[in-house]
Amino acid sequence: MIGNIDFSIFDYSVPYRWYRGVYEDRKQCCSAARSFSLLHKDKTDECWLIIHGYRGYPGEFIRPATDLYREGYDVFVPRLPGHGTCGRDFSRSHSKDWMGLALNAVGDLKTRYSKVHLLGHSMGSAMVAIIGCSDPGIGKVVLVSPSFENLQMPWTARVVLRVLSPFTTKVNCHWHPSSKYHLHYEGAPCDEMYLGKEYWTWFFTRQLPEYYKIMKQGLRAIREYGHEHLVICPERDKIISVPSLKLYLDAVADRKNYVVIENGTHCLFYDKDPLAEDRAVDAVISFAKMPHHQIG
Repeated sequence: MIGNIDFSIFDYSVPYRWYRGVYEDRKQCCSAARSFSLLHKDKTDECWLIIHGYRGYPGEFIRPATDLYREGYDVFVPRLPGHGTCGRDFSRSHSKDWMGLALNAVGDLKTRYSKVHLLGHSMGSAMVAIIGCSDPGIGKVVLVSPSFENLQMPWTARVVLRVLSPFTTKVNCHWHPSSKYHLHYEGAPCDEMYLGKEYWTWFFTRQLPEYYKIMKQGLRAIREYGHEHLVICPERDKIISVPSLKLYLDAVADRKNYVVIENGTHCLFYDKDPLAEDRAVDAVISFAKMPHHQIG
């Protein structure tokens, strides 16, 4: 037990069949990036699938996963291919692998649960928007720190990276660690420096266009969205979430369902401000407990 999180209930796995047909990582993932499931002994009819973002990892979602589990849901948090192992694996994976894993997971879970709900963070929010738009059988959808735009990389820099891609797989972006985040995964923060060195220190020249492709598809999907959904936007993330929220509001003018988290950063579920983290998790739980209905 660490804090109020009992790690004895964690199963650090998801069904292996979810990874069929997608990139197979060469290296084993670090402990923070392990896929995990939280399953009740007695059968439950509903589950949540949580999809992390670009260069993210499952250990970011301990807080919302455990809170959803306590509300009676089974919870699954898979690791996307190429993530959490090493930069070389990441440079060999593509958007079709990331989406392939998510689609495999949804297809399998729908055979076992009467309702499958989705939560996506950052790029994962665009991924669950895409899935929800094309699948009327999906339950509720939560988009956290949505990524439909990223102002960190202007169009000129994107063109330069595309030109460089035949010659190099990555360009240094000078990541700096911070001890202010409240990490919750088992053994934290032992893997942060490793993940930073392998992933966050670099712009990956061939993977960034894959990320932008998913962002654009997600925005197109949200324009036609019919599912009951919630958008959670951190106020202090002016690079990704705030401009993405504006695009969302422009896209779904008559179906606005969003929460702005004061003082929240992009990393809402282990935020520098514990109150911002609590508000984000509370918003997820309140939405999950609302009676389900489909919009329009």
